[in-house]
Amino acid sequence: MHKLEKRILLPQDLKPLNNIQEYKAQGGLKGLEKARSMKPQDVINEVKKSGLRGRGGAGFPTAIKWQTVADDPAAKKFVVCNMAEGEPGTYKDRYLISKNPYLVLEGMLIVAYAIDAQRAILGTKSKFKKTVERLQNALKEFEDEGVIQPGYLEIVLGPDEYLLGEEKALLEVIDGRPPMPRLFPPFMMGVGIGPTERNPAVVNNAESMSHLPNIFTKGADWFRSLGSEDTPGTIMISLSGDVKTPGMFEVEAGKITVRQMLFDLGGGPRGKDAFKAVFSGVANRVLTPDQFDLKMDFGTMRTAGVGVGSAGFMVYDESRSMVNLAWLFSKFLAKSSCGQCVPCNSGTRNITEILEKMLNGEAREDDIDEIMSITGRCTSQTRCFLPQQEANLISSIIQKFPQEFKDCIKQSCGWAEDLIIPKLADFDETARQFVYETHPIEFADV
Repeated sequence: MHKLEKRILLPQDLKPLNNIQEYKAQGGLKGLEKARSMKPQDVINEVKKSGLRGRGGAGFPTAIKWQTVADDPAAKKFVVCNMAEGEPGTYKDRYLISKNPYLVLEGMLIVAYAIDAQRAILGTKSKFKKTVERLQNALKEFEDEGVIQPGYLEIVLGPDEYLLGEEKALLEVIDGRPPMPRLFPPFMMGVGIGPTERNPAVVNNAESMSHLPNIFTKGADWFRSLGSEDTPGTIMISLSGDVKTPGMFEVEAGKITVRQMLFDLGGGPRGKDAFKAVFSGVANRVLTPDQFDLKMDFGTMRTAGVGVGSAGFMVYDESRSMVNLAWLFSKFLAKSSCGQCVPCNSGTRNITEILEKMLNGEAREDDIDEIMSITGRCTSQTRCFLPQQEANLISSIIQKFPQEFKDCIKQSCGWAEDLIIPKLADFDETARQFVYETHPIEFADV
């Protein structure tokens, strides 16, 4: 284990837990026992004291979500764990489940007790077969041990679509419909809604929920002692791309910089070319070398105009074309749009078409300005954050690498057929390499 790593969620030796007895031998279920011995409001207060922030990308304070739903007078309430994990460059939730599927289930039951939920539901993709099997086996063990009644906690399998990870779209899938984001957030319209039933829901990411058993076993003050004041605790990092040692790492939030992640954990550039750009998923602005000394917590990164996101960091070196990469990102987001909102459906596709013209040497002098103008219209009156992702990401690439785009006016930039946005299917710990999906998001198959 590298000196910068701090394994709290992951086993110290990275050996998977094979059964609930092994989990209990390491203190498993003690957090749930402690939480159930407290009043529900005291459970929420303890999470608030811990400072836990959501690890799904936005970093929203977890206790605020809980309190909002707990205070709702609705007769039925639900807990939903979001484990869709469709973000390019991210593998953290599946990796965590491969080592310990019990933490997230125990965490879900702590939330359920705190808000008096009628049921708990974990939503993930049906194609994550190994992950789903681990979760189903662990859930059966919980039921066999009498931790929960059969049927109380359900695993719902969804399609392989990026928008499944959007919480409102996930709720639609749970209710038996396609992943099309609804208008109202989960705390207003939750699971199984009807004319007279709103059924508000708490939706938390799998990594967020996995922190809860430790918070209640060891206390909020212990959790606060890890990480930074802004972001207590640890974060799971997926590091891929042009680094020597890609991989999965758990570190204290705010205790390492982007540079330490790239050079200490990642081993530096994979080849002879220096690092050029780092992307934390497809929702944040590009990180460039002048920002590599930023501490990695939600507040520091956001203040600098970038973000931690779900801590899936995709690294590209100086040999990579930013125009080609911008096209790949834009194409991915355009294809991921559900089409319900004009600023998203039209905006993402128009930007993709202009970038494609640049790569083909067919761009006009005003095309760069046109892209920036369209990004300005991709920011409001929509059901989800996808058009804002397009606006933030594509405009930042143009602003950071303007000459590359200017050089594409009236001349072909050329297509880089080996350039990809990594969709991570697995991590080979022996080879220290990620396994990409059979059809990665690439030049030939987007």
